[in-house]
Amino acid sequence: MAAPDIDISFDEDNRIRVLPKEKYNSTEALDQQAKAFTDKIHDFGTTIQTLVEVLESEAAKIEHEKLKAIGQRNRADMESDARKRKQANMQAIIAEKKAELERLNFQLNSLERSEREQRALIEKLSNNEV
Repeated sequence: MAAPDIDISFDEDNRIRVLPKEKYNSTEALDQQAKAFTDKIHDFGTTIQTLVEVLESEAAKIEHEKLKAIGQRNRADMESDARKRKQANMQAIIAEKKAELERLNFQLNSLERSEREQRALIEKLSNNEV
């Protein structure tokens, strides 16, 4: 009935044991070590999870600051372009005003010449009538 290599014994609490006391004790010790190891692994997993959460939070902050910096750089580039456009617009207005000034000066000179000619004609005609 019982195999010759199986050792049945009773422990201190009068419980039946199939393993010898030394093997049972070493099995219990191994069980305790396994539980301790499992607890350490669980603690390690918790620590890793906390670390991942902190790193994700920091990554989000970094990404936010990165986007903010890109926005500021784009704004600075746009400001530079806007200044260039405004400068070109102002130079175009200056060129238009210079052309208008030149045209008006030419017209003024023409009118002054015409006035001088008319005054000379009036003077000539008034000298001949008298």
